[in-house]
Amino acid sequence: MTQNLEDRNTATVVSETAIFSLVMILSLVGNLLVCFAVYRNPRLRCPSNYYVISLALSDILQALCTMPLSVTFLVIGRWPFGTGLCYFSAITKYALAKISIYTMVLMALNRYYKIVKPAKYHTTFKKRFIITTASLLWVAFIIYSAIAAFVLGSGVQEDQGFALCLIHYRPSTIPILTTLMYLPYFPIVFCYWKIYRAVKVHSANVSWQSSNVEDVKISKTLCATVVGFVSLWMPANCIYLSYVLVNVSLPRELGLIASLLIFSSSCVNPFIYGFMNRAFKKEFKKYLVMRKTQSIEVESSPKTQAFLVNSKTVQS
Repeated sequence: MTQNLEDRNTATVVSETAIFSLVMILSLVGNLLVCFAVYRNPRLRCPSNYYVISLALSDILQALCTMPLSVTFLVIGRWPFGTGLCYFSAITKYALAKISIYTMVLMALNRYYKIVKPAKYHTTFKKRFIITTASLLWVAFIIYSAIAAFVLGSGVQEDQGFALCLIHYRPSTIPILTTLMYLPYFPIVFCYWKIYRAVKVHSANVSWQSSNVEDVKISKTLCATVVGFVSLWMPANCIYLSYVLVNVSLPRELGLIASLLIFSSSCVNPFIYGFMNRAFKKEFKKYLVMRKTQSIEVESSPKTQAFLVNSKTVQS
């Protein structure tokens, strides 16, 4: 990158730190609301939503484990945490990113069987199968990320442009990196294309539409989640790959945009659920109204106590 973080003026430091901090807070709060909604609403505690919980947990950990380090990186202008935490940050970021996108593959397959092959859905996507596949993703990509950092890569180093610690890959491992980066998009596109075709074919069938209306709505919500995720990750991947493959000096702002897009992918899902899914929207509103009511009661209680004290004084 062509510019160091230490060369920034105060206004740039404040603006960059504020934007990344806002994304971090929205990611944490929004995904905690998703988990809370599933916990509170029995309708949302269906096995297929375990993938949604897995996705929310990966975003929560991203907001807790990697985003604060990048925010500190932006504030100070250098990596102050040492080599060990640099390895932890790079491995964690890479693992959680891969867990997120491949969880979306499982979500797409789940919707595909539910809409396109309903006869096979209940025999395939049982509760144990969903928990097992979601868990295997976490184990597989945590192990792979560690292997990538210590075996496939040539080390981990902080990068001033991306404001992150990155795994530096050897040229021979670039095909593996590229394959894992773009492979999940193919099954996702295939599944949602088939879902779209199935819904279109049955659009004139009133009985089919009425019996599958809820599943179609859920599929639309998850498709919007994928579109939001891909629209943020695709340009970030292109920037990162051009940096790795071409090995040219990119403007620092371009690398920072890539990091911002990656982190922003962790906070868009709660907004999509809240906008498109009625059950999630209802639980979000109930929680926010409850918090607002509690805050009003806390503010009014001292006034009530003061009124009672004054009343007793007047009576005496």
